[in-house]
Amino acid sequence: MKPLIQLAAWVEGCPRHNSELDECCPDFSCCRPHLLVPREEREMFLTAYISGDDAVVERLSLMFLCRAMSELDVEIISDPRKDDDENET
Repeated sequence: MKPLIQLAAWVEGCPRHNSELDECCPDFSCCRPHLLVPREEREMFLTAYISGDDAVVERLSLMFLCRAMSELDVEIISDPRKDDDENET
């Protein structure tokens, strides 16, 4: 399935996993339906995607990822490589 077709179905409230590319919808709702974001956010993502507004696509993608991760029992820590760099100076 072409990504634009997947996105259009997602905006309409029918999230589908893209099995050809093994890609979830931006909010992961194809695999976790309870994560489906409001239509307004889906439309904002699609508009940014179509217009090539990478900054908005990235910001929304990060927001969706944070929502998905918030339901997992994980702790986000700093990059250990960065800590090592700081110790060397």
